[in-house]
Amino acid sequence: MSFHDDCLVFDGHTDVPTRLWEAPADLSQPLSDRQIDLPRLRAGGVDALVFALYVPSSLPPDQGWEHALALYRAAEAQLAAGKGLVQAVYAVDVRRVVARGEVAVVFGLENGRPLLLPKVLDDCAKMGVRYVTLTHVGTHEWCDASTDTPAHGGLSDEGIRLVREMNRRGILPDVSHVSDTAVERVIEVSLAPPIASHSSARALCDVPRNLPDPLVREIARVGGLVMANTYPAFVGPEAARANRERMAELWPALEEMEEAYLRDPAKVAPEIHRLFADHPLPKVPLATFVDHLIHLIELAGEEHVGIGTDFDGIPETLEGFEDPSRFPEVTAALLERGVDKAWVRLILGENFLRALVGAEKVAG
Repeated sequence: MSFHDDCLVFDGHTDVPTRLWEAPADLSQPLSDRQIDLPRLRAGGVDALVFALYVPSSLPPDQGWEHALALYRAAEAQLAAGKGLVQAVYAVDVRRVVARGEVAVVFGLENGRPLLLPKVLDDCAKMGVRYVTLTHVGTHEWCDASTDTPAHGGLSDEGIRLVREMNRRGILPDVSHVSDTAVERVIEVSLAPPIASHSSARALCDVPRNLPDPLVREIARVGGLVMANTYPAFVGPEAARANRERMAELWPALEEMEEAYLRDPAKVAPEIHRLFADHPLPKVPLATFVDHLIHLIELAGEEHVGIGTDFDGIPETLEGFEDPSRFPEVTAALLERGVDKAWVRLILGENFLRALVGAEKVAG
């Protein structure tokens, strides 16, 4: 624990804004209805985390941006309360917030479909958004998704332009959720090294959302970063198979509920959560997640691996890594597997901080 406390721990992807929009709460207090609160962040030695502004794929650009702003306002109200969570925009801000003993919050936009609207990228920069996950589960007007039919050979011409405009504003392109071909195109056209904010290794769990070995190597080759996701369905093969069966059964009901969810999240979100709870996945232990981290280190090198838990955006968690209070267990497991302390320090947070610095240099 002493070594862990001395490390900068930076979770590269959480869905806290969505949970705050669904059900406003005081994050400074213990909260049993979600995975993240400030007491558990402090117990786990978490110094910084990304608040992702998640835009459902079904929403057209204008409605999607309105939704992102609603999530931003919900998160901003929490930060304005001044109870230990503080927004940071640049890497130096993260260091400064952490040095004061507070937890730094960096914003990301999950699903770049709204970027088609004029000035949205400028607004993102003003709001402090530091990465954009180019799409989500659906292919949209300029980027192909990993879980949908491709339409653009990865990126359209407009997609290429938008990636370069992100570069110009110091916003990292995030290739989690995008198709393999889209990852290749981003690597080719981005002036800043891309990140995958919450994607694990496809070689260990064969789902489209995970990255294949060649793309992990390519992201590392250009100086990028792959941050492993903790969702059991993306970590354990048995859970992945069970999730495919579960989603085939639940998808019609989920689609039917989406409009009501967007209109009245406080009422509908609990119903969605219960639906998943009634169809649980097999347990996946922390050790299997560590297998992914070790695999990524072997492929990409220790300077190109991180962790993006997806907490508050996943219906189940790993056994032994149920919430951010368990981050020390990850550190202990890596050390027990023989990972050098200097490497563990990089993986826990320094690599992601370096990626933010890289984006800032390109923008400058």
